[in-house]
Amino acid sequence: MIKSLKILNPVSETIIVAFCIFWWFVAKDLPDFILPEPTEVLIGLFNLVINPDNFHHIVISVSRVTCALIAATFVSVALAILSRTNYIFTVIIEHNILIVLNSFPSIGWAILGVIWFSISNTTVMFVEIMIITPFCLINCIQGGRQIDKESKEMGVSFSRNRILTFFKIDLPLALPFIVAGVRISYGIAWKIAIVAELFGASSGLGWLLQQAQNNADSKKVLAVCLLIVFLFSIIDFLVLKPLADRYSINLKEI
Repeated sequence: MIKSLKILNPVSETIIVAFCIFWWFVAKDLPDFILPEPTEVLIGLFNLVINPDNFHHIVISVSRVTCALIAATFVSVALAILSRTNYIFTVIIEHNILIVLNSFPSIGWAILGVIWFSISNTTVMFVEIMIITPFCLINCIQGGRQIDKESKEMGVSFSRNRILTFFKIDLPLALPFIVAGVRISYGIAWKIAIVAELFGASSGLGWLLQQAQNNADSKKVLAVCLLIVFLFSIIDFLVLKPLADRYSINLKEI
């Protein structure tokens, strides 16, 4: 793993530098409102972060993504558990609810959210949860299928407490799949949050993008997008990737 990172980092850095050089070469002959130079975008990003008024929007977007991800994960785990209780629930959840959630148009949830909840924080949360839930649910169901029946029966024989059996046997075996689903859903949650804030909110980074669009401010648009990339990368690198690595190792041991 360490060797692969040593090889990967120089390659990644070279690609980033080459991209910035190409960006600067293309942008230097174009007006700023079409494509600003990389240095201008970085300055815009710095000004965006240090502006106290924008900090409020950053916190709101991060909070929405985090809360929606937690809610979607709990809903998915609950549905996955319910689907394993009997055949009827399996059919309803895996062959009906999951198909509907997975195929329902994202824009449909956004339109319904605005109609039902108007322009509000609830609208953004509703749209996020409805769209990212199937991604979590697929992995939770798959995790449930990986539970070894013999291990579970052995655990039940030692303890008739179903709650204790769930936390000691079922959850640890399914956790690698749940974490993988959360990591996938986290990236999707950011995309959905920004789009939802564009149409159904008066705050957040998506709202800042809308203001930049209204002013034809390409520099601010790119600065906000770059900030979103940084926010995503920080959480993924510090929290989600270590969890995924840890539990993927546990899965191999199992």
